[in-house]
Amino acid sequence: MDSQLSTNTQPLFVCTVGGSPAPIIYSLTQHAPKFALFLCSASSATAVEEQILPALPEEIANALVHATHTLRDEQDLLACVRDMRAAVNSAKEAFGLGSAPLLADFTGGTKVMSAALVLALAEYDVHFTYIGGGQRSKNGLGTVIEGTEKVMRLANPWEVLGFSPIRQLVDAFNFRDFAKATRLAEELAQRRERAELFRALARLSEAYALWDGFDYPQAHRVLPMALDALEALSAQSLCPALPPLLALVRKNCTELCAASDELATFEENKSPCPVALRDLAANALRREEQGRFDDASARYYSLLEKGAKIELASRFGIDTSDVQSSLLPASFLKETTLVPSHDGRLQLPLFKAYLLLACLNNPLGLAFMQHKDRLEQVLRIRNSSLLAHGFAPVDAATCEELRSLVFTFLDIDRESLPVFPSLDTTLFG
Repeated sequence: MDSQLSTNTQPLFVCTVGGSPAPIIYSLTQHAPKFALFLCSASSATAVEEQILPALPEEIANALVHATHTLRDEQDLLACVRDMRAAVNSAKEAFGLGSAPLLADFTGGTKVMSAALVLALAEYDVHFTYIGGGQRSKNGLGTVIEGTEKVMRLANPWEVLGFSPIRQLVDAFNFRDFAKATRLAEELAQRRERAELFRALARLSEAYALWDGFDYPQAHRVLPMALDALEALSAQSLCPALPPLLALVRKNCTELCAASDELATFEENKSPCPVALRDLAANALRREEQGRFDDASARYYSLLEKGAKIELASRFGIDTSDVQSSLLPASFLKETTLVPSHDGRLQLPLFKAYLLLACLNNPLGLAFMQHKDRLEQVLRIRNSSLLAHGFAPVDAATCEELRSLVFTFLDIDRESLPVFPSLDTTLFG
């Protein structure tokens, strides 16, 4: 591919080039794009430089940054689809277009090339155009007669018909609806094409569903299996776009292992769990990003509770769900009344747990007392939510404020939290 580098956010004009340059010249003149990708057969590749560009108005030709890509086999539909997708991705990267939309003209080229272009762009933000006309050669059955051309702006069939299964898979995974992503990937794996990739993505989605549901032992079992399957595909060069995904999944495997091990160790010897707390914070953040503010707030509240529980257990050997009064300082017992639960055990709710830490001169408890008034105000709203004791949903602003307070208080850096990968349609060639 021959290209010139640039950085812009203009649409990319993509067209198939056949034996007749006139429709492409007309289309370029009408649309006046800043960036263009010409998809040619071996026999039409020279037409771009020799016929099309010289025929354009000077102001359009001078402003046009273009790339020419010669298809390996213009008669093979599947080969053309793959070739065109790779060419479009390469051109967008070279031109610095990022997520810019496409304008696709499928007038030129063989029928296979035209069909392939429409199919290849199913996963893109694209508008289609076609050069028709009132008069054609061969008694109306041939090509449009020069001078009678007309730009036809066509509805995007992919928008009318709905997203393709691959687009649905990508959207489900990226929205963290991993159960749906697993089902879609399994359905796609039933097709013969790229079955191994979809089976691996089904396993990957299953692993993140388990992790997102706090099933650490099972997630710890399944995620490495998914990683192994994806790495095998990458080693065979069956999916060139895999390496960035693999890098993040490897990192996630390490983070998951650390969180899982910490929780298991805490159950045995009550050691601190900083990684597990960050993982809970990341889970809450994912719920917030989904717009599930009640779920997110419940997790931020749980994060506060777990912070006190782990601190008391690891530093002082005190279990907030089964408190031994002999371990409590007299100053705390003077200020607080502990009421046994239904099973007779003494338990410490959130505020009393932090009050105890403050009475023990623990830095976390002392810090809590400094934020106490604001935390009480925000948590009062949370306690009135549907998932707590009331009926009012938590709004975005309250959830954001609760997150900010909790992260500041527990010294949680958002940049340090585990980040789940996102899928991209370029993964599928």
